[in-house]
Amino acid sequence: MLLFANILSFIGNILMTSSTIFKKKNVILLFQSANHILAIIAEIIQSAFAGMVQESVSLIRNIILLFIKEDKKITKLVISIILVIIGVVIGIILNIKLNNNIWYGYLPICATVLYTTFILIAYYKTSKAELFIKTGIVINGILWFIYGICIKLYPISIFNAISITVSIIRIVLICNKIDAEHNLSTN
Repeated sequence: MLLFANILSFIGNILMTSSTIFKKKNVILLFQSANHILAIIAEIIQSAFAGMVQESVSLIRNIILLFIKEDKKITKLVISIILVIIGVVIGIILNIKLNNNIWYGYLPICATVLYTTFILIAYYKTSKAELFIKTGIVINGILWFIYGICIKLYPISIFNAISITVSIIRIVLICNKIDAEHNLSTN
């Protein structure tokens, strides 16, 4: 079953990564949703219920967002916050009840809260939005990387390591650009 769970996780992570090459929102959400479904199954097999809840909430959010018009930003924001709160509460309850309050069960819960916080900051602070998002991806990736190792779903760790590396490179490039712009303005 462990091998099967890792195969599902690998396919799901391939789909999630593949979603980045598309531009249409519906196609991106479809690929990401397929990943969430496979991740949910893999995490159930591994009794990783806290992570399964976070994946389930992401799947529900993606489905809801398919039906909300692009200009309804406040509606999207409220729905996202409500779903994060639901995911945190259910994730904590299941981690306590089904996983004996294991420490690493809190990693995906913390990852979700922190990543959402960085996205919200980026949403309101548009001048450095990409920097906030990439920083959030790094922190989120580190937490999921550790979780993947703990629950023995190694594709989670591998793909998050790639995401962390790419995001750190992008952060360095963004910071270099900011420094160059700052130096030009002071000269």
